[in-house]
Amino acid sequence: MQRTLLHRALALVLGVSTGAVLWWFDAAPGLAAAAGLSVLVLWLAMSRAVREHPVYTSTDGSWRDNRWSAIGQVFVIMIAFQAVFSVDVPLIDQVGLHVVVLSTFMIGYFFGGLDALERESSESPQSSSGAEPADD
Repeated sequence: MQRTLLHRALALVLGVSTGAVLWWFDAAPGLAAAAGLSVLVLWLAMSRAVREHPVYTSTDGSWRDNRWSAIGQVFVIMIAFQAVFSVDVPLIDQVGLHVVVLSTFMIGYFFGGLDALERESSESPQSSSGAEPADD
């Protein structure tokens, strides 16, 4: 329980700090709030993935095991950077937009992973004793 509280506190500090720094440097207030909230939720999702499924947060295998995920991430990041740099807004607002777009993308990535992992664990057949049923 202590580790969960620490992760939540860290997420809150990072989210509030992100929004405050962007607001301090004169980013649009709504953008600063959205960036802070997206960083807060991202850290909550990442900490849950690390706490509950630590084996899935590191890669031991070949690059081929994760190539489609990596290709998708590179594509989204490249498109996001190109789109944000093409908008005629102040630099600090561009930074805020990058934070919002990339953290929102990563939130979707982690929530999708957590959903798949929890669905996989709930669908495994178990009896009330926790033992696997025998094949007769």
